[in-house]
Amino acid sequence: MKHLFLLAFCIILTHAAKSQLTQSVRGTVVDKVTQNSLPGAAVVIRYNNQTQGTISAENGTYLFTGIPVGKHHLEVSFMGYEPVSLRNIEVRSGKECILHVELLEKVVKMDEIVVSAFKNGETRNKMAVLSARRFSVRETEKYAGSWGDPSRMAANYAGVITANDSRNDIIIRGNSPQGLLWRLEGVNIPNPNHFAALGSTGGPVSMLNNNLLANSDFFTGAFPAEYGNALSGVFDLKLRNGNNAQHEFTGQMGFGGIELGAEGPLSKKTGSSYMINYRYSIPGLMDVLGFSPTGSAVPNYQDLSFKINLPAKNLGNFALFGLGGISAIEFINEGDTNGSTYDISANARTRNGSNTGILALTHRLPVGENAMLFSTLSATRAYGSTQIDSLSDDRVDKRFYAEGNLENKLGFSSRYTQKVNARNTLNAGIHFDAWSVHFTDSITGEVYDPPMPERYIYQINTEEKGINLLQAHAEWQHRLNQQLTFYAGLHFQDFLYNQSLAFDPRFSLSYQLANRGKISLAYGKHSQIQPLYIYFAETYLQENDEYKQTNKELDLTRAHHLIAGYDQLLGQNLKLKVETYYQALYDVPVHSEAGWFSMVNAGNSFHQERVGNLINDGTGRNLGIELTLEKYLDDHYYFLITTSLFDSKYRGSDAIWRNTEFNTNYVVNALGGYEIIINENMSVDLNLRTVWSGGKRNPFIDLEQSKAAGYTVYDHEKDYSFREKDYFKLDFRVSLMVNGKKTTQEWALDLTNVSNHQNVYSRSYNAEQQTIMYVYQQGFYPMFLYRINF
Repeated sequence: MKHLFLLAFCIILTHAAKSQLTQSVRGTVVDKVTQNSLPGAAVVIRYNNQTQGTISAENGTYLFTGIPVGKHHLEVSFMGYEPVSLRNIEVRSGKECILHVELLEKVVKMDEIVVSAFKNGETRNKMAVLSARRFSVRETEKYAGSWGDPSRMAANYAGVITANDSRNDIIIRGNSPQGLLWRLEGVNIPNPNHFAALGSTGGPVSMLNNNLLANSDFFTGAFPAEYGNALSGVFDLKLRNGNNAQHEFTGQMGFGGIELGAEGPLSKKTGSSYMINYRYSIPGLMDVLGFSPTGSAVPNYQDLSFKINLPAKNLGNFALFGLGGISAIEFINEGDTNGSTYDISANARTRNGSNTGILALTHRLPVGENAMLFSTLSATRAYGSTQIDSLSDDRVDKRFYAEGNLENKLGFSSRYTQKVNARNTLNAGIHFDAWSVHFTDSITGEVYDPPMPERYIYQINTEEKGINLLQAHAEWQHRLNQQLTFYAGLHFQDFLYNQSLAFDPRFSLSYQLANRGKISLAYGKHSQIQPLYIYFAETYLQENDEYKQTNKELDLTRAHHLIAGYDQLLGQNLKLKVETYYQALYDVPVHSEAGWFSMVNAGNSFHQERVGNLINDGTGRNLGIELTLEKYLDDHYYFLITTSLFDSKYRGSDAIWRNTEFNTNYVVNALGGYEIIINENMSVDLNLRTVWSGGKRNPFIDLEQSKAAGYTVYDHEKDYSFREKDYFKLDFRVSLMVNGKKTTQEWALDLTNVSNHQNVYSRSYNAEQQTIMYVYQQGFYPMFLYRINF
């Protein structure tokens, strides 16, 4: 077998070295604000000490043919606009290189000095100046441990950590993962992950397929007024258009599963295109074939993504896109109470399932030369279910617990952008969402073992329509000169279900220094409705022997964000960034009776607790400083070092300040990679990542009281008072890329937690052994990926 592998590798190496392979490089040049095409822009590509140039056509398109495969530089300039240089664009033989280039108009007076702005990492959203960055599809794969997942990739950025190795929930500056907004092509979408729990924003496996994503934006605070109903951050994701000139295909096998993709023109005359991708889980497929690599708990999931792009000349551009996924898993626990980060009952069978669907139509319409109207119409569905059955033979009623949660939503949005002149840009829009929900659960008395006080017994059993949320925003950016930029915005939202209102102002100021530095300040007020199921939680009233809805009048949770930042370009591809922030949270739901509970600690597990009797009396605060040193890919290597020091506290209805569950206090990420060029058609990538942070905080178990009671007894006065031992993980990724005549193949091996370090996730009480048991996060885990583009 070893000799066959070496022979195959030699054949691939010989084939790849036969001749110089080429590919086309093409795309469009547009105004960054209005997205209108810029005809006559000068486009230059540099490769192998050679230079080719062209001019963009009337519709802003450009084309280079016969470009050798490899990494090259593209430069675009246009009279009156800031030039853009795209370094290390990757040209592969199996897929055309299509680049969408956005240029920003200059603000120049005769006596002013023009200072070059930062280009690497700049967001697509022109209103953002702080706590924001653009990320590329390649970063979601290149970074070791990212697995092609935007959430896991973002965990490398300053101020961001993951809550659980088995899931991709992300904690931004100490906030609950529930504070994150997911937006796709301008549409606010439900949790885009398989095995998604009600009220969460993460999951074990992402449904987002990075083969379809374009460069996108990620925000970690004080985000522009365009974004609302979020407290911690925003993922603003974009889908690329399919190739409108030729058909291309993708086959892949890896962490996400086995997948097939296709794209190509629907009409070369109109420039319309399609793009579609289907994926099925590898463990699920093996189970169908009679193999069970994961034992009884087989994760079955599949998803489908597509986009149809339809240019319509004078009528603008229409696009139809969709994303859908289903997932299911079954756990059988015959008595073990330790060893899984999934919360499962002992001596029981737990079934979990979810399905999510997103379908949307978008329309982009140029209004004259300096304005654009962008509108969306969408329908989404999110469903999750859990069923727990007893394995005991002496039980007549086998059902412990069951729940089903359905949220259907219709949405409409419209956004108008006007570039008044080179100095002033206006943006205003509305967003309307209408939900219909169906929440049910069934509880037997034995589910509460040990029994709990009646005031903590809750259920949900409702079906309701007409739950509406209206949002609107207006924002203005004024560039006083080439160096100084001022931004002001206002976001309004009205949760019509109980008339909860918010008027949230946003401001920012940035100044470009003459030494290639930049200082920035930003303030934002942000508000968010509660997860919908919280409003319908019913509390058991013992005196009336009935359940009553007790959270209907809950207000929005709100926060003030204040941020200061300094950027310094230390070289052409080396940047230092420092940010410090303070966040004050208020109107946080807590128990009406004095207690420790707060919604700031919710949202990072497979099941979200139903809680009633809540009032908006809680508060919280997050403060910290972040440092980023980044060397962008150049000369075959890159690195990214981020350090975050922070403190995250909350106050419940008992008026006691405590650590939040997510207050690890510090996190350091260091990652980098080096590309080895074997020949002009073949290369090897080596990538390494290490993360070190404070340990996770958990509820406090009173061991002596637990021994006396025979079950777990918590001392909530001490919850989250100490950290588990420090978290450490080392990830490694090696990949081989081979360009053939009309194909590009890639092999990759990801080694997660190479040192097999035991990181504590949670602790539980074992009644049989009368001791505290630990549940550990993911150990050493190898993963293979193969991809072919042709």
